[in-house]
Amino acid sequence: MSPRVQPTGQGSTTEPKPAIVLAVAWAIIVAALGWPAIKAGVFDALSTDDAMRLVEVRDLLAGQGWFDLTQYRLDPPGIAMHWSRIVDAPLAVLILLFRPLLGQHHAEALTLVLWPSLLMAAALWLAATIASQASAPADRSRARLAAILVTALSIPALIHFRAGAIDHHNLQMVLLLGLVLCVSDSEHHTAKAALAGFLAALSLSIGLEMLPAIAMASMAVVGLLVWKGTDVLRPACAFGAGLTVSSLLLALLLLPMSSLFNPVCDAFGGPILLLCAGGGIALLAIAGASWLRQGLWTRLTASALAGALLLGAFFKSYPGCVASPYAQVDPLLVSFWLGRVAETMPVSEIAQLQPQKLLGYYAFPLLTLGLCVAAVIGCTPQSRFRWIVSTATLAALFGVSLWELRGAAAANIVAAPLCVAAIVRLRTEVVAGWRLVRVALLVSPASLGGIGLAVWPALAAGRVAPGIAMPDLAASCQTISSAAPLADLPPGRMMAPIDSGPAILTATRHSVFAAPYHRNNDGNLVMVHTMMDTPEAAREVLRARGVDYILTCNGSVDQEDLVRLAPEGLAAQLGRGEAPDYLERIQAVSKPGWTVWRVRK
Repeated sequence: MSPRVQPTGQGSTTEPKPAIVLAVAWAIIVAALGWPAIKAGVFDALSTDDAMRLVEVRDLLAGQGWFDLTQYRLDPPGIAMHWSRIVDAPLAVLILLFRPLLGQHHAEALTLVLWPSLLMAAALWLAATIASQASAPADRSRARLAAILVTALSIPALIHFRAGAIDHHNLQMVLLLGLVLCVSDSEHHTAKAALAGFLAALSLSIGLEMLPAIAMASMAVVGLLVWKGTDVLRPACAFGAGLTVSSLLLALLLLPMSSLFNPVCDAFGGPILLLCAGGGIALLAIAGASWLRQGLWTRLTASALAGALLLGAFFKSYPGCVASPYAQVDPLLVSFWLGRVAETMPVSEIAQLQPQKLLGYYAFPLLTLGLCVAAVIGCTPQSRFRWIVSTATLAALFGVSLWELRGAAAANIVAAPLCVAAIVRLRTEVVAGWRLVRVALLVSPASLGGIGLAVWPALAAGRVAPGIAMPDLAASCQTISSAAPLADLPPGRMMAPIDSGPAILTATRHSVFAAPYHRNNDGNLVMVHTMMDTPEAAREVLRARGVDYILTCNGSVDQEDLVRLAPEGLAAQLGRGEAPDYLERIQAVSKPGWTVWRVRK
């Protein structure tokens, strides 16, 4: 076959190598995302989740047990967190590696910058490889180049790769890109099928945010086995075995034997272990039935029976896990705190509060879904499964983003390489020279988001949207530096605003009652009720809970809501400077807008 002729003036010699573009794009992203942290200090760039992760890593390094995820300084005597040691472990290793040379503080600071930067490099490489793998050999270099640039412009996802982002979302996005890369090529490569099963289990051992996408990818593998039978027996068995063995090994690594089957619905535990290990075993059973007796109806019957048994066992064993993960949050806390968290808002609320950002969040993955569906229809039989599983995974992510905004980040970054690959597949004449790059950049999340921001003022015609409240972190007492002066006080129990809790835990040895986590129902309710109660009623609660300090922050949303809900409550009176006789203002650590009170014993 003769080589493809390059258009005049657009030869491959004029194109930069994808590796160079990846390095340059990575350096620009790291610099852009790291500049705010460098300017204000990387510790002040931590979100509430990042700060709590750092506290968890410090406790691990200080000797807290591997299986013990209790945060003892949150709502004393403590709350069992729903996070995973899979993220704690590499962070702890990096800190231990740098600490002899830099000391604890600078070792932590370097880790806070290095970890998300490494994950960003992995995301760019995986996106480039996904686009290349789905393209013809002659088009792969340009597909890699375009995928790197579009991924670098996936604005909704980039916030999770900024300096200080150590919670878990960035690692889960990288693992999901790896899953898409492996599972889309699993029909022809048994090793990739097994690796896909491992990546699925590893992602779920970190958190459940990607569960719908992983479930759709797994169902696509089942569908492939049902449709093609013995032709794909080995990769299907490899995926099922990889999922089963990995989930069991991860359970032994992360969970004490006594809690392997506990009904934990918001983290890796009995329910997810049943779905992972049981789902892998079900896939192996379908493969066994296909091997024993060929025929489409045999495979359909086996898959229906295996699916019914698995779901029946799940619903019977863990009926409470069918509800929303936020179902246990008290209704008062939903209206007071959870309802105003932007990342949990559905698309309907985003349309009301920030309609100008709808294109930036949703347009790119929706456009990519359309391109992927067209690719499924027009592709060759040899590549059809690749497009089916990719489309199903992206559709699940897009559905999650409609339910809550946090899903938009993963939907956009996974859509980036798929969009490029679909353009290559559908319009081969676009691939020549720089046309593919120009087209990809034109439809990138940054471009579509910019269009939404540009055209909204004209479409709004004077209409003012209410907007999402974005308080200044320093003014609302959420930064590490703002909480640092509290370390001068003797360690004690502090009642403070919900979003201030992680900063206080990070900067001091104090305990807090409130923090922005759905498991902390008791501590958050105690804070809200106490600060809304009359001073006389609040006094009894403070004594019963052994509270040593109260922090009021006039810049916090909590304070504003407490005053609005209870104009004569304790929070409102303290905001006016009217302290009851059992509270003493601590002048040494108080400042404008931030007041610390000692509870007299």
